[in-house]
Amino acid sequence: MNLERLNPVDLAVPLFFALMAVEIGLGRLKRRRYYRLNDTISDLSTSLIFGLVGLGAVALGLVAYESIRLNFSLAPLLGYEDATLDSPWYVWLLALIGVDFLYYWFHRATHDVRLFWCFHVTHHSSEEFNLSVALRQCAFQRLLEYPFNFPLALLGVPWQMFLICHGILKVYQFWVHTRWIGKLGPLEYVILTPSHHRVHHGRDPLYLDRNHGGILIIWDRLFGTYVEEKEEPHYGLTKPLQTLNPLTANLHAFQEIWSDFRRTSGLKNKLGVLFRKPGWRPPDLGGPLALADVPASYQKYDPSISGASAYLLVQFLVTVAATLLVLRGVKQAFLPLPYALLISVLVIYSLGSIGLMLDGRRSALFWEPARYVLLGVVALCLFSVGLMGQAAALAAFSMAGAFWFMLLRNRLPLGPSLQS
Repeated sequence: MNLERLNPVDLAVPLFFALMAVEIGLGRLKRRRYYRLNDTISDLSTSLIFGLVGLGAVALGLVAYESIRLNFSLAPLLGYEDATLDSPWYVWLLALIGVDFLYYWFHRATHDVRLFWCFHVTHHSSEEFNLSVALRQCAFQRLLEYPFNFPLALLGVPWQMFLICHGILKVYQFWVHTRWIGKLGPLEYVILTPSHHRVHHGRDPLYLDRNHGGILIIWDRLFGTYVEEKEEPHYGLTKPLQTLNPLTANLHAFQEIWSDFRRTSGLKNKLGVLFRKPGWRPPDLGGPLALADVPASYQKYDPSISGASAYLLVQFLVTVAATLLVLRGVKQAFLPLPYALLISVLVIYSLGSIGLMLDGRRSALFWEPARYVLLGVVALCLFSVGLMGQAAALAAFSMAGAFWFMLLRNRLPLGPSLQS
């Protein structure tokens, strides 16, 4: 087996979707509504954007990581050689523990520093807790997460070993995003379990900013961030996002922090906006945000998509196929970079338009037809360079989709255009 090509996350993707199907089936059997179509599309849309943007972030991060190892490794000074892919099992185990330890501090930092929270908030913005939420990630998270692992490069861990161990951590974290598994006895003292992670996703004051571990819960127990699950949390943000649009989910925290940074006066306050806890606000902006228990009368944000669910599901599945084309095409070097970038832009635009319809925004009446015009232009470009089959397929999809949307538009549950 070529370990340099081994990506645990890529290998686990079919298992992820199989387990999601099992969880959905259990919900139907037990009459528990842990999944909503609109919320699940939103979760997976952020995952697609994360994958597309992450291609560049991973490449930059790994180049920087390996440059540090090659030029600044401390291994010779400490009297040992850099690790290799042929290193004994205990070296791999130490590398995995190191990845997990550094992940704890990265994860904790994203909850303790408002600027860093912007790179993680997307993961917490769903009001559900299920396996699809595990895939809900901020597009820019890797830009912050990878530098937290640079100490491993200084210790002589090669990028391939780091990437595999980091992938193992990410695969492990998938299964803890479930409400179906209770407490696991003595394991609760050592490893991160679904009970621990439900606490982490809770927005109740008792549960905020707790249980940051990736694989091991011992870091939280050692460093004072552990809380036991006493009752099931309310999930989501203390200030609910009130949108299913994946673009807003990725950008809203950056917009808010920029607004506060601009409006507050004095260097101390501006630095506080950036680097104090997410709930802190300077006195001239009203002071720290108040925390309160979630009222019993609270209703989750759940706009109706009646009359459009089939259309939205088909459009979303097409974006999934296009994303997989880009990811495989870039990794296997059969898709030229300009085409990959063009398809990525169209996918992200499409997911934003789908998000507008999930929210019932009237502005979708402009953005969705405009999407088909763009797809038609791309089809003409493909035709002009001799890609007849691809041009014909894209043109046929554009015309069929536009016709379907025109049939639906008068029956869509669209309201005021509250956001673009």
